Amino acid sequence: MKRIDFSLRCWTVLSTVFSIGLLFFLLGFVFIKAQGVISLNFLLAKPAGFPVGSAGGIWPAVIGSLLVTLIASFFATVLAFFTAVYSVFYCRHERIKLVINLIVQCIAGIPSIVLGLFGYAFLVIKLKLGLSILASGLTLAIMIFPFIQIRFQKLFLETNKQLLEASASLGINQSYTIINLLIPMYSKQILSIITLASGFAMGAAAPVMLTGCMMNAPVPKSIASPFMSLPYHLYVLIGQGISLENAYGTAFVLMILVLLLNLLAAVPTLLGMRGKR
Repeated sequence: MKRIDFSLRCWTVLSTVFSIGLLFFLLGFVFIKAQGVISLNFLLAKPAGFPVGSAGGIWPAVIGSLLVTLIASFFATVLAFFTAVYSVFYCRHERIKLVINLIVQCIAGIPSIVLGLFGYAFLVIKLKLGLSILASGLTLAIMIFPFIQIRFQKLFLETNKQLLEASASLGINQSYTIINLLIPMYSKQILSIITLASGFAMGAAAPVMLTGCMMNAPVPKSIASPFMSLPYHLYVLIGQGISLENAYGTAFVLMILVLLLNLLAAVPTLLGMRGKR
């Protein structure tokens, strides 16, 4: 038993070290390849050169990625929150709960390129939203909706039933309890879930490449405008052989943004741990 326990500890330590080391290796590798172009001008300038992207910077792609991620996170959070609330607190039929869970899991399993095709056919063409940030944001919202809903549902299922029963015995309706008690209670966890989902959305290329993303576009002036995004810009730079160095620079900026979102997601949890102490 001691040998098994020792081996298990060794494997867990090695796995942890490997995971941390892999992250720093990827960041270091991409940074070394991109250090020739990484600068403030690269971050704040527009794409230039011929073909476009062989010179200049990635500012429109940075803004486009942030905007489409914000729209996707908003719509996905609203839909996921109300779906989870209904499933946990209002639905009394187990079969309906099973159907809801099955549908959410099926959506989670849809390939991102298929979601992009759906967004193009339904949102861009059928609803006439055109190639726009809104169409891309709604498509990304469908992609990250299961990610958020499953975690919201798990969070709400952990609610102390005695708390809800005490609230009901005082004559307080359930909606008031959810809005004024549960949401403030779980606010840190909710923010963490939304932030993690935002990082997931920001790194997706397939859903946006068919619904609103362009090879070259200015900073969008409205949600009805086409836009540039970092993942698609990276795909174009590599796929068309425009500039490998600029591609590494774009990849490094994208990795840093996603890493910052993941670190931001950990802040509420760390604050909660400090509060318990």
